Amino acid sequence: MMPGINLIKNRFLKWLLILVAIFFISLAILAGAFLIFEKQYEGRIYPGIRMGNIDLSGLTKAGAEKLLGEKIDDLNRTGLRFKYADSQTTLTPTISSLEADLAYRIVSFEPEKTSEEIFSFGRDRNFFLNLQDKATALIFGKQAGIIYSLNEGEIEKILKTNYEKFANPGRSAALTATTTPENPEKIIFSLDEEKLGKVIDYARAIEELKIKLNKLDFSAIELTSKTDYPSIYKNECLNVEAEAEKILETSPLTLVYQKKKWIIEKKQLADMLALERRENSQDSGRNKEGEIIVSLSPEKLTEFLEKTVAPEIEREPIDARFKMSNGRVAEFQGSQDGLKLKIEDDINKIRDEFINNKNNTVELTTEEMKSTVDTGTINDLGIREIIGTGESNFAGSPVNRRHNIKVGSDSLNGILIKPDEEFSLNKALGEIEAETGYLPELVIKGNETIPEYGGGLCQIGTTMFRGAVATGLPITMRQNHSYRVSYYEPAGTDATIYSPWPDVRFINDTGHYILIQTRIAGDNLYFDFWGTNDGRIVEKTDPTIYNIVKPGPTKIVETLDLPVGEKKCTEKAHNGADAYFDYKVTYPASTATSTPEVKSKRFSSHYVPWQEVCLIGVEELTTASSTPENADIKQ
Repeated sequence: MMPGINLIKNRFLKWLLILVAIFFISLAILAGAFLIFEKQYEGRIYPGIRMGNIDLSGLTKAGAEKLLGEKIDDLNRTGLRFKYADSQTTLTPTISSLEADLAYRIVSFEPEKTSEEIFSFGRDRNFFLNLQDKATALIFGKQAGIIYSLNEGEIEKILKTNYEKFANPGRSAALTATTTPENPEKIIFSLDEEKLGKVIDYARAIEELKIKLNKLDFSAIELTSKTDYPSIYKNECLNVEAEAEKILETSPLTLVYQKKKWIIEKKQLADMLALERRENSQDSGRNKEGEIIVSLSPEKLTEFLEKTVAPEIEREPIDARFKMSNGRVAEFQGSQDGLKLKIEDDINKIRDEFINNKNNTVELTTEEMKSTVDTGTINDLGIREIIGTGESNFAGSPVNRRHNIKVGSDSLNGILIKPDEEFSLNKALGEIEAETGYLPELVIKGNETIPEYGGGLCQIGTTMFRGAVATGLPITMRQNHSYRVSYYEPAGTDATIYSPWPDVRFINDTGHYILIQTRIAGDNLYFDFWGTNDGRIVEKTDPTIYNIVKPGPTKIVETLDLPVGEKKCTEKAHNGADAYFDYKVTYPASTATSTPEVKSKRFSSHYVPWQEVCLIGVEELTTASSTPENADIKQ
């Protein structure tokens, strides 16, 4: 072999060895750096992870949860600000009330679950994907969002209450029916011209709110408006007055159900006539798709059926109710099926028969509503003994609150929960209003004070939650109050309710019926759960309370609903805190050789520091400015 080739070969081997050494040294350095990096962030959030402008890098799960909780507490103090023209409304995530537990949340955050997810980033996938996640966050950053729930419908309702005076809705061309003093029997139709309008874009504001909340950005939201276009224009309405007159020739309209009759006379029918756009060409020979026609207004027909007809026909289903008497289940209220108008079907039927077929007598349709629990053989339901009891104390409650607690408690007494049924407390309580026996209390929504019903029902929610826990049932929905309420101490064992959410829900997994028996003894409320003891063992720790935070100064809210100078305050200010308790249910083994099943759950609660809120009566509000009715609306 030639010396030159050997020289080249030796040099190649030398460089190859150098490159291999460099590779392994680099690999060792990288491995060492990786191990140092992992050691440094063991039990901590990886670097580069932010939430909006909040840097979460290097925090422990507990530290991140605490920091997020502090930001949420800031929001509860400052509120969500909405601006329009020169008017500002501030919504607190918890609606304030002069009755402490009538307060309810419109925004609910989950800092514990959020911090758990953020901590898991870079840890919850395989090695290579986790490595990619960590490198991406380190180099480019990673934006995290907080987990929260938002009651969009309630927020829109509050905003409308505070800002609807600025709106100027559009109006479609419309029929108007009048008579003359000379001939009151003759109906004269005229056509009102359409009008453009402007309305506040609440949907856009709520979408912006959701984006901001996700990053814990609490800056003010500027409300905007949009043009409200009419759906029907006058120049589209050809010969509609004559068409309306022709329709009235079939009057009066008689609605029939069994032996009952409701007659809609000519003048009332004329007021029910409305213009609408033909959406489907059902009669191509006479009406084209998109053409403006005259028909009966679905809204006015619905109002007539609901207010005039339904009260004479409908009845609510009644479930059988039971009580324990001498060790046996005894019925004290029999079941009864209900009856309900099929309003949507009836409206379509009335419009088709009267308008298209010229038939002025229409038979209404109904549907039967079965009771969920009928009488049956009541002593075969497996109700033998008390398997759990919920208890709470309402000492110091005012008269209205005591009244509502009794009404709510009585409405639940004797109900049965079927095997495998998910029980919903909101559903069981039904409508909370004056007609069902409840008394009102003032709540504060933005710049308005509004009466709402049901103060005291969170006593029901808390007692039901405690009873379900004591019975060892799986809890599928529970939310603590926004702030600590004296009626529900110790902290961490309460449950708030407000329709449609939050709710108290649990599943009857005992394999038998459960009977709820309610009772009040002095200032104590009890819910006894009767059923069959299947041998399950329930263990619950005492709540751990930590992160105590002092509240801010008293907040004064002006109102026109109190005499001038009169002041009404909530019971007192409350410290903020976090709390949790652990819940474990051990189910009996199914066979002699099997292992008992154990289910565990931790119930965590975050309470914001709650300042005392006082209403003071004034002649004129100064906390919210007003704008002239015809002021320009910002686009």
